[in-house]
Amino acid sequence: LFVSLLELSQGPYYCGVGADKVKGRKIVEAHYRGCMYAGIKIAGSNGEVMPSQWEYQVGPCEGISMGDHLWVSRWILNRVAEEFNVVISMDPKPIPGDWNGAGC
Repeated sequence: LFVSLLELSQGPYYCGVGADKVKGRKIVEAHYRGCMYAGIKIAGSNGEVMPSQWEYQVGPCEGISMGDHLWVSRWILNRVAEEFNVVISMDPKPIPGDWNGAGC
């Protein structure tokens, strides 16, 4: 049984693939497409350490426009999530525990 060093250090969900590890990919991809359509400078997304925890990157942007792109991308994310009957949390550590990489 092969286990990667990344999986040992980050857990099985970080940048994961497969239905047994990844939850919410349809939301992430719909959000990405929505941002592209709206002209948001979205640069990428990836699964994080906790199951169903995702992050996305906005930019590069210049000056104050960064805030505009970020806030509108969050609005789009919440609207997309409504279609899937999912509530979005921006909390960096929504579940207590020793989740590597989760939290500020």
